[in-house]
Amino acid sequence: MSRFSDRELGMDRKITRRDFLDGVALSAAVVAASAAFPSVASASSGGSHGRPGNGGPGNGGGNGHGGNGGSGKPYPPTQTGLRGQQAGAYDVAHAVRDGAFTPGRITELRETYDLVVVGGGLSGLAAAHFYRKAAGSRARILILDALDDFGGHARRNEFHVGRTMLLSNGGTVNLDTPSTWNRAAYDLVTKDLGIDLKGLEATVKSDAYTPYGLRSATLFNSERWGKDQLVIRESGESWASFAQKLPMSAASKAALVRLYSTTEDFYPGLTDAQKKEILARTPYETYLREKIGMDDDALAVMRRGTNGLWGVDVDRVSSADAWATGQPGFGGLNLAHTPWPGAGFTPLMHLAETDEDGNFYFPEGNASVARLLVNKLVPHAFEENRLDWRKIPTAHARYDRLDHPDSDVRIRLSSTAFDVRNDGRRGAVVSYSQGGRSYRVRTKGVVMACWNSVASYVMPELKADQIEAMRYGVKVPLVYTRVALRDWRAFAAARVRNVSTPTRFFSSFGLPTVTDIGDFTMPHQPELPTVISLSATPNSPGLKCRDQHKAGRRTLIRMPFEDFEREIRDSMTRALGSYGFDPGRDITAITVNRWAHGYAYEYNSLDDPALFGPEEQRPYAKARRPVGRIAIANSDAEAFGYTHAAFDAAYRAVRHLL
Repeated sequence: MSRFSDRELGMDRKITRRDFLDGVALSAAVVAASAAFPSVASASSGGSHGRPGNGGPGNGGGNGHGGNGGSGKPYPPTQTGLRGQQAGAYDVAHAVRDGAFTPGRITELRETYDLVVVGGGLSGLAAAHFYRKAAGSRARILILDALDDFGGHARRNEFHVGRTMLLSNGGTVNLDTPSTWNRAAYDLVTKDLGIDLKGLEATVKSDAYTPYGLRSATLFNSERWGKDQLVIRESGESWASFAQKLPMSAASKAALVRLYSTTEDFYPGLTDAQKKEILARTPYETYLREKIGMDDDALAVMRRGTNGLWGVDVDRVSSADAWATGQPGFGGLNLAHTPWPGAGFTPLMHLAETDEDGNFYFPEGNASVARLLVNKLVPHAFEENRLDWRKIPTAHARYDRLDHPDSDVRIRLSSTAFDVRNDGRRGAVVSYSQGGRSYRVRTKGVVMACWNSVASYVMPELKADQIEAMRYGVKVPLVYTRVALRDWRAFAAARVRNVSTPTRFFSSFGLPTVTDIGDFTMPHQPELPTVISLSATPNSPGLKCRDQHKAGRRTLIRMPFEDFEREIRDSMTRALGSYGFDPGRDITAITVNRWAHGYAYEYNSLDDPALFGPEEQRPYAKARRPVGRIAIANSDAEAFGYTHAAFDAAYRAVRHLL
């Protein structure tokens, strides 16, 4: 609920290319149209369609700086409004799932490939790269993706405020803990793509905001706490001091202080392994209530601390996982920095960090990795030549070149596969929908680098047990929202860099990480434009993880853009309005990266008993079994929502085909 009127929030002001379409209305319209006109279901997927090439559909696009290019089509990274899995992009897949899709006449294209990849995210792009590396640079490869941009969750958000270009990630953020990666993934990033990890780490300017003395703050909103109150934590301030400012009882404050300062061993006399087994079977919320003594008010401040990794609150994350990822409350248990010997589910990556690991971050997140892969695969995919990792953030993609008939590797966007099957000794056939029409291509092999749940509906040769395994995991719903501001004077006036909003829709908002890479520098003076990041992982506390993710997905699909926008403007105004923030004046553009089907489902010891058995018996391991000339990739195949997991799955799939 907003505390301000729409006029006060500036909802009547024009911002860059606002998308007024909401997913429910557009989806309903598309379903109605598909009933009357078969195979129209993908016509509004937001992609751009050019002239046919070799008898097949082309893929037009813009190549301009911050807008339209030579073809007059929109430039996907600069599109604002409702993005990510935008309205219409999933309608064909949903119709196939519901048994309501009618392909109409399928055009048999005069195109044959060595490999067709279904899914143009990081796993799909990596599969094309691995295949080409092994089979030769002349291998013919087609990559299909339902979205209107490549990279999947590795999405680039690009804003232009006056003459200033701002970049941010619309999805996956950084390259995490490379010391734990398998060799194929590590070599792909450091050798094939040539990314100097230590050089990349040096591009982050961790002291950029130091001159402004910025602090962190928490917004306590009136609906939950009686009045709106921004509580600021001074730099270096102890929890004992900070807690006294909070609008809650003395007992709640004491519990928060205890959480961050306890040295009590709550399991005296037990071994390290015994303690970890108990923690693995105990929800973190239960631990906090029973061992720390936290009540509802104290929990409200920190219950979302697990959202970023698991998409659920502390109620469905095990205490073992919370400990392994650095959550507070375990200071007195004296646990060894090793996983529990009886199972392999504790986040090993976080326990295995070394001094070699760091903050490996591009200004547009891992979209830079996707762009480097596309640069390797498709000739002239970017205007600039001789691109390396330093130049890729400012390179301009030529979307009109991605599906060029002269290229050995073609990327065909806004294209949803609806039937993938083996074709005897000849390989496989892939049928897909693009622009309301259906097409079929032939190939020697297929890598399904899309979500497992999608693959389960479009591969008719799957056996029942594999279908069940593919549908076990549920993608984590996510919202990464980016807001371009004319300046950040209000943040400077409040002397805050980030604001936690624990009882609002979004969990927090704040200023960006400052990077200086190649020709790009993120501005960081208060009078200059900037891009604010907000995140949310909608869920339904009290349910099992997979059910929470399903509930969160329904929430996201039903939310119109105006609801996201109103929440953004209202939260920022409550926090910073008294410091001069004017949402109508200061906000110039909003991009809502809606990932209703977000990151891969990661198994946990509370809800997934298969973790206590051998890996080959876990659903994700059963789901990735190849079917003839069709292999399975994507991070779903690893049940691990990280970039290197996507690369590992791609490498395994290509090895099977070759």
